[in-house]
Amino acid sequence: MLIFILPLASLVIIWWTVYWMGLIRVLPSPIEVAGTMVSRWRILLRDLGSSAVRIAAGFCLAMVIGIPVGLLMGTNRYVHFLLRPILTLLLPVPTLAWVPILLIMWGVGDQTIIFAIFLGGFFSIAYNTATGVRGIDQDLILAARIMGASRRELFAKVLLPGSMVSVLAGLRLAIGYSWRALVGAEMLAAASAGLGFRVFNSWRFVAVDVMFASLVIIMAIGFIMERFLVEPLERRTVKRWGMIRV
Repeated sequence: MLIFILPLASLVIIWWTVYWMGLIRVLPSPIEVAGTMVSRWRILLRDLGSSAVRIAAGFCLAMVIGIPVGLLMGTNRYVHFLLRPILTLLLPVPTLAWVPILLIMWGVGDQTIIFAIFLGGFFSIAYNTATGVRGIDQDLILAARIMGASRRELFAKVLLPGSMVSVLAGLRLAIGYSWRALVGAEMLAAASAGLGFRVFNSWRFVAVDVMFASLVIIMAIGFIMERFLVEPLERRTVKRWGMIRV
């Protein structure tokens, strides 16, 4: 709990200091933002619900497809030879750059936003997973084969555990990239609801307090995803196995 409270307190102190010194004229105080969250909780809750459904669908899709693709790239040199240049070319392209193309294909709506989120998370998950698998000591794989391990046993007891640190790193990156993709896509492709939509819509009316309230919610949900999705998986795997420092 202290690990969460101390950084949060530091952030609030920095926020208050910048506000009090008047370094950013349009910056609202933390109290103003908190008051906005209370007074507009119904609208913000609806936005949160819309964004949560989209981020869950897009991120799960990226995870379900990205991890197997990464494992396949790491274990099959022909697949790696074929897909690595494609991933290398597409990885630097900002997800927001895909949104206008997706809008032409599917128009405004959830399908465009979810696919943008998928693109935001897929590449980091697949690339990190493949890197983790290819980084496993070949002597371990050879020893497992000599001892008669089947393909399923080799995957479950050597490849997956050996690459898990990289898989978790990819998931952490994907959470951040997915939220960026969500906010950017909702600014352009959301019809009426969503945290990204609310930020953009508030900019039109110079409602800076609403913008910051939406940003605070985005930060909180991103932290919750990392805390309750990645960290439990990390504790049950690589920390228990002694692969990283506790």
